[in-house]
Order: sequence, then C-alpha cells, then structure tokens
Amino acid sequence: MDPVTEYTGKTATQILTAPVLNHALLFVNKSSADFKDIYSAFNTAANAFRLKILFVWVNVDEPRNGRIMEYFRVGAFEAPIIRLVNLTDHVTYHLPSDTLDVETIKKFCQSYLEGKAKPKMQSEPIPDGWDTQPVKQLVGMTLEKVVFNPNKTVFVLFYLPYSQESRALFPLWEELAEALKEREDVVVARIDASANDINLSMHGSYPSLCLFPALYAERMVVYPGKRKVKDLIKFLDKEMEKAKKYRVKEDEDRRKYIEAVKAEEAKKANESKDEL
Repeated sequence: MDPVTEYTGKTATQILTAPVLNHALLFVNKSSADFKDIYSAFNTAANAFRLKILFVWVNVDEPRNGRIMEYFRVGAFEAPIIRLVNLTDHVTYHLPSDTLDVETIKKFCQSYLEGKAKPKMQSEPIPDGWDTQPVKQLVGMTLEKVVFNPNKTVFVLFYLPYSQESRALFPLWEELAEALKEREDVVVARIDASANDINLSMHGSYPSLCLFPALYAERMVVYPGKRKVKDLIKFLDKEMEKAKKYRVKEDEDRRKYIEAVKAEEAKKANESKDEL
C-alpha cells in the first residue's frame, strides 16, 4: 500500500484487513485551501512509521464517507482533524493540536506507540465542585442534563483547550458569568469539545457559543454576534423573551395532554368496574 491511502468504498476492505492494526486517520476537506499542505505533512509523517501505523485520509466532503465519520464521531466542520485507533481494542486517540505539520503529527504518533497518548473518552470524569464556580465545567455525562433543563437558560462555550482562539474566550466567559450571577434562571458553562463526545447537531467550527433556552423542547441557538459581554447579554435576553412565548404554549399543551391521560385512565377504571 502507499504511505497514505484514501478511504473509499474500493479501499475499505484493503484498509480493514491490513496486517497493521494501528491506524491514523486524517479527516480533511479535499477542496479546502490548505489541503495540499496538510496532506503533504501527513504523507511525510507516514513514511516514518511504515509497518507500525497505517495512514489513511478521509474526505469529509464525500457523502459516502458519512458512516465512518459517524463511527468516529467527527463532524465535517471539525476538519482537519487526526484520530488514531487500534483495530484490536478500538480505543480512539485524538491529536490535541490545531496545527497539523510534520513534527506535530510525528510526535503524536510516537507518543501513541510509546503508550503516552491519552485516549479520547465519551466523557471526562465529573470534576469536583463543577457546579460551584461562576462558570460551570460540563463533561459528556452532565452536558445534556444541564443544557436541557426546562427551567434554566444555559449559555455554553464549546472549546478546544489547545486552540488559542478558544483560550482567548475564557476571560470573556468569566466576565459574562460575573455579570449574570444574580440571575438564578441563567447558567453560564463551558465544555472541552475535544475530550467529550458532543451528541448534539453542532454546526460551525469550535469555539462555539450556544444558547439553550428554558424549554421542554430540546432547542439550541448558536450565537453569531460580537464577542462582547453587552452583546452576549442582549442576545440572551432576546432569546429568553422568545422562549417565554413558546413556553406558554408548551405548558398549555402539556396541561391538555395530562388531562387527556387522566381522562383515559378514569375511563378504563370505570370500564373495569362495570366488568366486575
């Protein structure tokens, strides 16, 4: 096989039956401006690990690659991204960098072979005191429970810890939490998107600022505005006003549903009595 093999319907069997069980997968958009540079770096690194790691690239712009992307929980908007997996135990490792040059890729692969790389888990452990700080630190296990609370409006920063752009937002998020600390119906939180599986329909790259209104319906609104506290609060208030209107209808629909269920149960109970 070539140093790097493209994953396609024709090569899938060849890749999965290869004697090399360690696979490095590059998920990348072939039409992106930096594709040639990233592929070149990936190909160069591949030559240093022949017979140790099989290097495969996946075009995220190809609809037929949806199944492999779903398996590795990779969204097209996350590309370019590199994952390492061993086909024996299927444990996945994520390259923690937004720079995909030769040295970065080689260092990651070497750390994996030496057993030093940390596996990507579905969820980090729940940190002690995660909900006692102004900015709540969410993990995979607590994400949906917190953001889909029908009595709280939750503003979440989805970040990558190795991304300078993400880290630059940390002070802003602390400032936002401080400004909203007296509002008990609002939660400001953040989650490491590289260390936890995000089972939500995310659109756009990280970092991403997403608002979850206080509704029974699981709804998420991506913040598109300026990265300033006053603009964030203005957006928050506007969405909360919208949610209040939806909530009135939701509460009415829930009331009618509960009444209908009780009426049905009463009817069945009366029918049972008549039969006796």
